[in-house]
Amino acid sequence: MDTPSPVVAALKHFFLPSTVIPPSVNQLNNNVALCIILSCVSLTYKGRVPSAFRVALFFPAAYYSYYTVCKDHDVPNRIASSAITFGGSLLAFKAFDICIVSLFDREPPHWVKNGKLVPLPETLVGRVAYAVDLFFSFRGSSWFGGYSWDWAPKYIAAYSPPKSRISHISRGVLTFLAYYLALDACETFAQQEKWDLSQAHPVLTLPLSKQLLFSLFIATNTFIVIQINYIFISVVCVMMGSSPSSWPPMFNRPFTSKSLQDFWSNRWHHYFKRAFERASIPAMVLVPQSWSPAVRRVTRAIIIFGFSTVYHLYLVQRNFSVRNWETKWQFVDSSTLLFFLLQPVGLLIERALLVPLSRSLPETSQTWVTRIWVWGWLLWTGRYWADVWVRSGMWNVGAGHVAWSPIRGVIFNQWFLL
Repeated sequence: MDTPSPVVAALKHFFLPSTVIPPSVNQLNNNVALCIILSCVSLTYKGRVPSAFRVALFFPAAYYSYYTVCKDHDVPNRIASSAITFGGSLLAFKAFDICIVSLFDREPPHWVKNGKLVPLPETLVGRVAYAVDLFFSFRGSSWFGGYSWDWAPKYIAAYSPPKSRISHISRGVLTFLAYYLALDACETFAQQEKWDLSQAHPVLTLPLSKQLLFSLFIATNTFIVIQINYIFISVVCVMMGSSPSSWPPMFNRPFTSKSLQDFWSNRWHHYFKRAFERASIPAMVLVPQSWSPAVRRVTRAIIIFGFSTVYHLYLVQRNFSVRNWETKWQFVDSSTLLFFLLQPVGLLIERALLVPLSRSLPETSQTWVTRIWVWGWLLWTGRYWADVWVRSGMWNVGAGHVAWSPIRGVIFNQWFLL
């Protein structure tokens, strides 16, 4: 078999990881998608029979999701492994939401247009369009221009798109290029560090200034990787006829967060936010109603971050297995647990101490105090996630997201990293 050119390999590595995902995995995902779409169609009907139909469809969806997410697949790199785990997990949570959690809802999801709820469709074509749109919506946006879902965050529901397709495309291309260079700079700097992967905590053993720097790099790296992939897809879809209003920003200016609650609830990406929140609903049934609203909110936050913790534990374990090292990764990793489970602790500290104490300050001072708090907390706890990132080999040369590096090409004449 001929070896692909470096250009083709770089394009596949960055833009098209699905081209190296085994067809068997895509077939499993298609089966799960079919179960979810049929369940979404049943949401437009009332009665016990549609509910029982959704519950019945959950079992094959869970079966196929298990084989997608939990079984080993022949993949060439970490990017492909991440894509399988990420996509399979999203579909698994979506199936649980539509098939099971919907039983707790008084009303199914509705479209919103011009600030008003749109009645559920009654024609077959309308029901299918509703189902397909709901299936693809993970953040509350809609494929149909001017529409959103009634559970969409405010910044998505109120999104005002560019006036023309050309504006959306040109802005997207320029933003993509700027982000790509920033990502290349982050990975170039991080990969120049001589990481000692034999240590349990390669980041936490560095001087504090470097720990905080690499913690910032992790946040920036995650932000940029999600952004550029989303921008690339949105530009292609708008070029093919999709409405620009269907592509609100992935993030809501996270670096301007005024509190930890604001960061996690409103500013960070919403790929899994609804999935984790919806999955917490059945668990909250077990929480006594006699508990105060504040205690119930804290309990739910712990449950939601618990789901996030388990997901990220598994994601890292799957990525680690691609390295084919003799050393086995411990699923219950202390650094991952510390980062994610410390977040509800931070929310509790913020609500109990910081918010009451800062109320006596002038509004401008209050904003700066809370912003210093949120970024101090995230950078401090982010050191643990940086440890996980490094130990799992994500900053090894050639293991990052950048496969063609203009920065390393100019400085070191090292254009291709694969």
